[in-house]
Amino acid sequence: MDVRRSLHRAACLLVAFATAHAWAQAGSLTDDVRRLVAAQKLGPAKVSVCIRDVENGITLADLNGSTPMIPASNMKLLTSGAALLVLSPEYHYTTELVQEGDRLILRGSGDPALADPEVLSLMKPRMTVGDVLDVIADAATTAGVRGARELVVDDRVFDREFVHPSWPADKLDRGYSCQVSGLNFHANVILVFPRPGGDGPGSPPAFAVEPESPFLSISNKARTIANGKNSVWLSREPETNRFTLHGDVKYAAQVGVEITIHDPATFAGQLLAERLRGAGVMSASTVRLAEPGEPASTPARSIAAITTPIEEVLKRCNTDSANLYAESLLKSMGHAVTREPGSWKNGASVLRMVLSQKLGPDQAARVTIADGSGLSRDNAVSAEALARWLEVMGRDRTVRDIFAESLASPGEGTLRERFRGDKISTHICAKSGFINGVRTLSGYAIDEASGRRVAFSVMINDIKTDTQTLASKELHEQIALLCDRWLAARVNQSPKLGG
Repeated sequence: MDVRRSLHRAACLLVAFATAHAWAQAGSLTDDVRRLVAAQKLGPAKVSVCIRDVENGITLADLNGSTPMIPASNMKLLTSGAALLVLSPEYHYTTELVQEGDRLILRGSGDPALADPEVLSLMKPRMTVGDVLDVIADAATTAGVRGARELVVDDRVFDREFVHPSWPADKLDRGYSCQVSGLNFHANVILVFPRPGGDGPGSPPAFAVEPESPFLSISNKARTIANGKNSVWLSREPETNRFTLHGDVKYAAQVGVEITIHDPATFAGQLLAERLRGAGVMSASTVRLAEPGEPASTPARSIAAITTPIEEVLKRCNTDSANLYAESLLKSMGHAVTREPGSWKNGASVLRMVLSQKLGPDQAARVTIADGSGLSRDNAVSAEALARWLEVMGRDRTVRDIFAESLASPGEGTLRERFRGDKISTHICAKSGFINGVRTLSGYAIDEASGRRVAFSVMINDIKTDTQTLASKELHEQIALLCDRWLAARVNQSPKLGG
């Protein structure tokens, strides 16, 4: 036995261990974070930061990390990750048209992507909402369905509390706070495209509606003008689909004026019934919602089915920060576990259960869950909890890739304008968050060759000025880049052991 060779190898192993340990010392980046925060003009804004090494669970930086903060859309990290664990990576949303005797039943699964115009615009070949309706109607025609007396819309996978009570009441007409239904359609909005009226200035403008929906009531109080620019908006009477078009129209709009609809399931049923009646599939356009105690339509003859994989839902939820998608995922979790209609209440209970299992009861107890998207200001979560959650998701090999790929990278989604001109060595992917007075960013720096990753969460509340807003975004990016440099150096300088 070569004693000297063995001692030399043992010494190398000790050096390797010491070097690796030095790179991952607890709190080793906290002073750097403090300097970055101090350099920004954040005034009285509250800052909370946590950075963790996913590989070994060491906290690399903690600045007020345990302080509960309003997360804004960083709430989607908890919702989407828990939904992936509860529903599984193989889960598909399925919307189905079935025949039961002389009636048709449109059964929803809570799919937020059904006829979403953003999703349709990315399809190849590109589809329109009319194409989706035609596909379903054509399937019914091909199946030989004729003279059906009614269309029953079964949205009972979710409850019918369409709007969260803590959402801002004056924003419920905006697409980002659209209603949430067991049967969502066209992102639960309509788009109105106004153009100048044929009788010139002072006359009511003409307009087209997408989806084409002649049964809607739209009062036209707008006017055509000769000079100026378009300044058009829509209002909707509460709890109805009665709309009013306001403002001035100078030229034909290329981008539709958006407004939310009430009771998306009934709206979808009315749209489909129009197509089915035109194709001779239905004898009338009679549409109703399934009653709470009405038996499920099983067995029944399946006519058409549209499916959306959870991977696509997660991507739109996190990269584009689509609130409807997050809320649908939360309610889907509630339904999957309780077998009751999915709701904000049972969805929040399931999310808390998953957090308790993965983070421990103490961490879970400190998270306040109001909704799934972060639109509510009643949510509260710490940067430490988010970083630990990212660590949990990053260690689980069954879900870590699909979860990380759902997050935006610089140049896409909500990070389209972020990190411009920055030299990045690792793969940065993250979820931004924004509501009034709140800016957050949480995600990963990932070395793609080795798969090693660092999880970070930067949360800033009580922002008062535009200057503080810009400083907050700058701080987000500087801390993400700090993680990038730390990980790149660690990977490049890790000892290579040989025989």
